[in-house]
Amino acid sequence: MIYNQAFFDKGLSRLGTNALKWQSPDYMAENSVPLWVADMDFPCAEPIRKALLERADHPAYGYTFVGDEDARSLTGFWRRRHGLDFEAKNALMLPSVVTGLRVCVNAMTLPGDGVIIQTPVYGPFFNAVIESGRAVMEAPLIGDEAGRYSMDYAAIERHLQNGARLMILCNPHNPVSRAWSQEELRTLVLLLKRYRARLVSDEIHADFVFAPKRFIPIFSLPETPDNTVFLAAASKTFNIAGLQQSAAICRDEETLRALARTAHRAGAESGNIFALVATRAAYTHCDDWLDALMAYLRINQDVLRDTLAKELPRCIISPMEATFLAWLDLRGYGLSHVEIETRLRKHKVALTSGRFFGHIAGEGFMRVNYGCPRAQLEEGLKRLTAAINEG
Repeated sequence: MIYNQAFFDKGLSRLGTNALKWQSPDYMAENSVPLWVADMDFPCAEPIRKALLERADHPAYGYTFVGDEDARSLTGFWRRRHGLDFEAKNALMLPSVVTGLRVCVNAMTLPGDGVIIQTPVYGPFFNAVIESGRAVMEAPLIGDEAGRYSMDYAAIERHLQNGARLMILCNPHNPVSRAWSQEELRTLVLLLKRYRARLVSDEIHADFVFAPKRFIPIFSLPETPDNTVFLAAASKTFNIAGLQQSAAICRDEETLRALARTAHRAGAESGNIFALVATRAAYTHCDDWLDALMAYLRINQDVLRDTLAKELPRCIISPMEATFLAWLDLRGYGLSHVEIETRLRKHKVALTSGRFFGHIAGEGFMRVNYGCPRAQLEEGLKRLTAAINEG
């Protein structure tokens, strides 16, 4: 299979597949262009499809265990793509990173404990804390005039002084597209260590960091404590989120056992037969697809940036260092958040509301998913600019 521009330009029809992105009864009006939920409108790599068909051809789908090859494919991928070494015994297989967030909060804190998150941030961070009976402690990121965000270490330290026991980090950050630097992460780790607070790092977007930036795994820092957890999945990288498979990785045996007990009590077992098969194939045979995808996304970034600079010059786009998601600041147009959403619905283009990432931190912002064929992106941007400029 040749993964070139024509392959990604072609895309695929997802209508009739119950695709949330295209057919959500609560979000998608007929004939709308979806640039919202974070999955991509590209065919998966051929080895994934073939592996699933081969497994489906065997007519028994009974109970399945996680095999040594599942962990080996995970460790091999992280070693090959990110230069990170960890052992198979350090990995706990789970259905999803969102599951992992909830398992970590419940296993690593007590009811009522404070958990630090950096807003704006992926919505399930809030739910993982609140629905577990813990307290959200927001340490909002600091944005500059160019839309580039940095960590507010003073705010983090205030929460630590007030008893926060855990922090959940988004690395790289969704939605603001930051690829955190080694020095930024080291400063954070040392600060948390000073107060004996623990860290969970969601690294689901690790594979989407654009040169000259590079992804820094939290485990690559020698200062990182062994009882730190990072969460990983092939779901975003290889567009297989619907199959539900992830891993929590920790070098501390006691912490890993606590995570396993918590997951077991909740019935959160590893992904099913097909999730395991697809993930093994993705981690083992699909680097060429991923490399080609990154080149395509880089051009989509240029299309997005150039189009909005011309058509919406008061829109500030956070520098796109990582992910396939762009964070747009539309406050320069003087519209209320409700008015922005109303206009987008009228013009039939679906973006993710900034409020999903924090009611205050996301006010006046929208997130655009540019992981789609170029024609789809261009049509969506055309409708976005009409919505803001024409009303």
